[in-house]
Amino acid sequence: MDIDNLTLTQLVAEVRQAAQNCQCEGTRETIFTARGRDNIVPCLLCESHYKILEHLEAALALLRES
Repeated sequence: MDIDNLTLTQLVAEVRQAAQNCQCEGTRETIFTARGRDNIVPCLLCESHYKILEHLEAALALLRES
């Protein structure tokens, strides 16, 4: 992935694809909490992809609103 030549939309798509192509095959583990079954946790290998996707998708949403 050549980050210098990607637009934000392309970057989001590339990171999402990388997360889905993880060895866990995009499955996510559900953690039971006191409030119920509400925490969905990715595997350790793709967790960083999902964390950065939160911020990138928020930035993309802001750009689309303006």
